[in-house]
Amino acid sequence: MDIVYHDLRRMQEVKEFMDEWDNNKSFIEVKTSGTTGMPKTIHLSKSLMKKSAQQTISYFELEAGMKAGLCLSLQQIAGKMMMVRAILSEMELHVLPVDKNPLMKVDFTLDFNAMVPVQALCVAEEGREMHKQGKVLIGGAPMTDAQFKVISKFYTHAFQSYGMTETASHIALRKINGNADSSYHVLDCYSVSEKEGCLVVHHKDLPNGAVVTKDCIEWVNDKEFRYLGRTDFVIVSGGHKIHPETLEAKLGTVLKSPCMVAPISDDNWGELVGLVLLQGEPIPTKQMLKPLFFPYELPRRFTFTEEIKRNEAGKIDRLQMLEIMPC
Repeated sequence: MDIVYHDLRRMQEVKEFMDEWDNNKSFIEVKTSGTTGMPKTIHLSKSLMKKSAQQTISYFELEAGMKAGLCLSLQQIAGKMMMVRAILSEMELHVLPVDKNPLMKVDFTLDFNAMVPVQALCVAEEGREMHKQGKVLIGGAPMTDAQFKVISKFYTHAFQSYGMTETASHIALRKINGNADSSYHVLDCYSVSEKEGCLVVHHKDLPNGAVVTKDCIEWVNDKEFRYLGRTDFVIVSGGHKIHPETLEAKLGTVLKSPCMVAPISDDNWGELVGLVLLQGEPIPTKQMLKPLFFPYELPRRFTFTEEIKRNEAGKIDRLQMLEIMPC
């Protein structure tokens, strides 16, 4: 594998990962994202990482000599897996800055790259033709409907991933093709089932052969599903289950700034929907929101904050937000 550094500050973290990958241990240490609590360090099997990487290499038809981009931190599983894919496929790895637009100074097409939504959006908004081509894997954080529309119009081969640290990155993909309601397709080496309303991922190299998630899904068939949101953040209002992530994605089409949907206790309905906005942002009107939501999904209370706090993976840190400013 040849490595080309566009950001020399990253040489040490790349060396540290290579040393860990080449040592005689059967695992690497990696931190979980901390979406629902404190991040924890787990031992991730190198065998599982290799099989996950080979699945991606096969799916995207990656070959030796192709150019791959590393614009994600090696503290996270997504960055580590880009390294493993490049090692196993012998792609030429371009180590880029971990910036909002990591391709700002790149004047050629990358054959394969992985980015979080805000990076993919910034590259798309810059609009340089050379970055439309190549295969782009987008994940790590939810994508708003507004981001989805821009990204789907710009990239020729963009895919959104579903996965987690414990499964060594993605176990399912969906093509970003303009249909924000399209389903995820489970990759061949994994199988999925459901337990108490949550998705379960099966693979023989996982601890105990499976990972039980906290993700609610809607089945399309036994290999396809739509992601709805996490069970630990569901708002239950008058018997209706409301997923904050789903509402936040829709709000992205009418609000210019980030927001967070949060539960409000209510004696009659159990819970109602609250909306946390950044200071100075106008409160959206009912006329603006009615076309997007069912009546029981409409926000009933609004709160303002200086910052929507996020964890290292770029996801909203809901537990911290609710602790410091409950709706």
